[in-house]
Amino acid sequence: MKRIAGLTLSGLLLTGAFAQAQAPVIKFGSSESPFGTTVKAQSPVPVPAPMPMAVPTVPAAPAAEVPKDEEPKKEEDKFFLQKLLESSPAGQTLAGNGWKIYGWTQGSYSTGSNRNSNLPVPFIDRARDFSLNQNWLHVEKAIDTSKKEFQIGGTADLILPGTDARLSISRNLLDGQVRRGEQYPIDLFQGFVSMFLPNLGSQGTTFQIGKFATPCEYETVQAISTPFISRSYLFQYNPFTHTGVNAITPLSDDWTISNALVLGSDNFFGDTARATYVGSLKWAPKESKSTVLFNTVISDASFDVGRNFAYYNLYNLQFIHKLTEKTTYVADATYSHIDNTPVGFANWYGMANYLLHDVNDKVQLKGRVELFNDEQGFRTGSKGLYTAATTGVTWKPVPYVYIMPEVRYDYNSGNNSGPFEGKRDLFTATIGAIVRW
Repeated sequence: MKRIAGLTLSGLLLTGAFAQAQAPVIKFGSSESPFGTTVKAQSPVPVPAPMPMAVPTVPAAPAAEVPKDEEPKKEEDKFFLQKLLESSPAGQTLAGNGWKIYGWTQGSYSTGSNRNSNLPVPFIDRARDFSLNQNWLHVEKAIDTSKKEFQIGGTADLILPGTDARLSISRNLLDGQVRRGEQYPIDLFQGFVSMFLPNLGSQGTTFQIGKFATPCEYETVQAISTPFISRSYLFQYNPFTHTGVNAITPLSDDWTISNALVLGSDNFFGDTARATYVGSLKWAPKESKSTVLFNTVISDASFDVGRNFAYYNLYNLQFIHKLTEKTTYVADATYSHIDNTPVGFANWYGMANYLLHDVNDKVQLKGRVELFNDEQGFRTGSKGLYTAATTGVTWKPVPYVYIMPEVRYDYNSGNNSGPFEGKRDLFTATIGAIVRW
């Protein structure tokens, strides 16, 4: 399922071109922020922050050393909208009750060896063109599980609008924008109620009820929470969201499990609803430099020809390791499969590797190397082994602005006609910026 629609956040009107209807060969689908702000606050397996972009402070005089267990937490950055709201009595009341409201705008320009389209690399598909990727609004009332008391919270994430929404829109929720051919759609990416039951399990259980981001894959849709403007094939061609009920339970200080009953992947009720299990297991010892996550989506994995909708199973393993205080390595591997497609049984699998290095508090160097095998061509439209290498920089000149240039090279070894406008390879260069508000 892919999409697009139009209009910018503060009165700016931008237009773009590209419309992609839902097709059996392609299905897109998926957060802790690399810049210190958790976006998917209630995620059972929060993605480790690749880069804590804190603003350095210079102390006036040396201070006495504070014991580690008494070190004060760094105060989170607050941007324009949150500061504006908190300057009013109503906003102060919201903040006092644990509500946060903020957002960001992301735009990018891509060029490269293709003239018309960079597909099947969709987040930067607009070749030699500008994209207003996201106008993102985040509303959250987080739950503090350290308080052993019943709590109710919630999260809403909306793209208002952006070219990325064409990829994240779920079936039966705002997908009419695609059928109408709109260029910049609006999407309710997440919308769920949270409920914490302190006496269910040794450390309590948090429930999410509604539409929530998948725990599968290291990358995210949220621009402030993912390393690159382009995304890995693993992320692009696996789920983005699920709708249903999710229960997150810490088994111990090191282990957390979640179990969800949902209506499929990237589906919101309707005639395409199908009972699906989404499970996650996280191992994250406090004293360890490593975190391991296992995620799975299990259903009746078959393609519905009449409704043109894909139900597939997947198995995802993530390994995150801090090599040094400034350098992090990530391995993300997934195997997915489906029956009864127009090409029969289909499977796709691969592994993405990341190396993230903080030069200082304002600059991060990053690299990604991925192998992705679309054996029958069901996901990308071109079968074969894709090899993709991406490198880039995140520069944060001020706390609310991120500059993100990247270059990427893709090669397909299994299709003589070539998936990139008739060629086997694709070179892209992208420059993007995020402004937080």
